[in-house]
Amino acid sequence: MNKKPIYLMLLISISIFLTGWSNPEEKKNALWVEEADLKTEAEDIIKRSKQNGINTIYLKVDTKKSPSAYKDFIHQASEANIDVHALGGKPSWALSSNKQALLDFSSWVENYNNEVNQNEQFTGIHLKIQPQLLEEWYTNAKTILKEWKGNIRLFNEDVKESNTLETSASIPFWLDEVKTPNQPDTTFNRWLISQFDHTTILAFRDTLEGQNGVVSLIEDELEIANELDKKIVVGITLENTGQDYVSFYEEGIGNMNMHLNILEHHLKEEPSYVGFAIDRYSHWTSLEDNTEEHADDPEETDESNESTNEKPESVKGTYIWHASNLIESPDEILEFAKEKNLNFLYTRLDRRKDFSAYKSFVERAHEAGIEVHAMGGHPNWALAKGEERLRMFIDYVTTYNNTVAEEQKFDGIHLDIEPYVLPEWSENKNGVLRTWKENIELFVDEVKKNSKLETSVDLAMWLDDHEVPGEENSSFSRWMINQLDHTTIMAFRDYAKGAGGILDVSKEEMEFATNLDKRIVISVEMKQNEAVEHISFHEEGEEKMEEALEQTEEQLQKKSSYKGYVIHAYDYWLNAKD
Repeated sequence: MNKKPIYLMLLISISIFLTGWSNPEEKKNALWVEEADLKTEAEDIIKRSKQNGINTIYLKVDTKKSPSAYKDFIHQASEANIDVHALGGKPSWALSSNKQALLDFSSWVENYNNEVNQNEQFTGIHLKIQPQLLEEWYTNAKTILKEWKGNIRLFNEDVKESNTLETSASIPFWLDEVKTPNQPDTTFNRWLISQFDHTTILAFRDTLEGQNGVVSLIEDELEIANELDKKIVVGITLENTGQDYVSFYEEGIGNMNMHLNILEHHLKEEPSYVGFAIDRYSHWTSLEDNTEEHADDPEETDESNESTNEKPESVKGTYIWHASNLIESPDEILEFAKEKNLNFLYTRLDRRKDFSAYKSFVERAHEAGIEVHAMGGHPNWALAKGEERLRMFIDYVTTYNNTVAEEQKFDGIHLDIEPYVLPEWSENKNGVLRTWKENIELFVDEVKKNSKLETSVDLAMWLDDHEVPGEENSSFSRWMINQLDHTTIMAFRDYAKGAGGILDVSKEEMEFATNLDKRIVISVEMKQNEAVEHISFHEEGEEKMEEALEQTEEQLQKKSSYKGYVIHAYDYWLNAKD
């Protein structure tokens, strides 16, 4: 059955339905456009917006581009009565050290508007700053909130001087539980709402009713906006997040439109509610392409399912951090692996030992169906002075593999390099990233030149907010993932679902890997951390960890990029609470 007519009817009906509730001039139905090629996709973006009652576009802006990159698109949008707001923001823009990046962005927009015709101008500026994705958020949120507040004040002072641009921001729904720095009686969502002409609440859920539905999540924000005479836009997403309850990806476009229709009915009496925002154009088109590709071909769908069933068994493993354990207690490790049904080990090596120290263990592990990856690393290995040690490790493992029997060979070579613990990181972060990049390139080249070993590294989940030195708007995480056969994301959280959970903190890396046809292993922590308990399952124990990992596996197992999970580490897991 062809679903296009059904979708078209839904789109037309919702457009009529939505404009019937309120004055169209007051509506602000928005679409995020973040990755589009305006040269080839402008016509479709505007056509899609008109068909769906969208009159506002949050357009991601690259300030390095010429103004001509945006003039034609805004002109076309203006002719279609669609406002275009310049979209900008990174999690790091909440930090005082990056306030200039925020001010430079607003200045660029103002200068752009001064140089073009009125029908080519941005109507507003929309900020999407999500500092909860920063590593520091989980250890020093109070300081970040204070700096975020200061940066927004500076931004408003700068923008309001022109008095022409409408200002807005996307914020998560849970800021109603966070206090404003130096204003303990004021929630931070209230303070933020007071700063902007309208605020878009990221109420990413696939249902409206119930305690965890969209309407319930935004009650406080609507009440605050009503009080302050501000406007609220409700944001929903079509992203394939791996979390069904968060997105309309699984339900589809027709279901999303139905819920938006009902949302209008729920909120039509709320003075502050002005519309919805859909995240985002690329997710929408991707979902439609997938639907159209398979809608009329059940046989093709069956083949697709069959292919999914043939996906290799997921990795379930751990780290053996001490080479002495491997050498002195091989029986205990293999028995533990059997008890926990493990099929994967990262094993630290001692290069001072003869190859015979590892041959028997690797062979016995293979007999038990367990992959063994040789592990090494030190923070210094990201620096120029660490190159020699890195080369020595590569040479030791590749030489070992080239001299032992097939069944005694390591399956891969894994690096754990975490240079952000070094003083050099705070002194010259770009310099460290540059030499780290160079050493990883060396690592891959040398390993692949001399062996068939699978290459991998551990990677902190917050590095997706760091750029490749010399390559603006290029994520360091994406670059790293593209270099290796698989990447292990240290998603150190003690819960799977929800904001800041395992699935949430690793979603950018999963998306990178999917696009690059690479593989991701999820790593979780069992080591005690008294300072920040939520990063480890030490307090919750093994049973809670297994529950969270089952939820993670359930959400990610259908993703082509998902390879499995590992627990950090054997020693801690061995003594974990039941």
